[in-house]
Amino acid sequence: MFLEDISYHLNQTLESRGISLEELAQRSGISAEVLQEINTNPANLTVSDLQRISSALNISFQIGDTTI
Repeated sequence: MFLEDISYHLNQTLESRGISLEELAQRSGISAEVLQEINTNPANLTVSDLQRISSALNISFQIGDTTI
């Protein structure tokens, strides 16, 4: 569920900001092909990729239960 949530939120962020995968690829340094693969199969997402994507979009991410 967690990985699918990331894919969903990534798509929502890109759509709301009018950013294409190609533009995200330029901003993040991750190829559009890799981003598309992450989008369709989020199990391929690495923490490094997530950091680069979040930096390119100027957003933060948290892993784990933040209510503890």
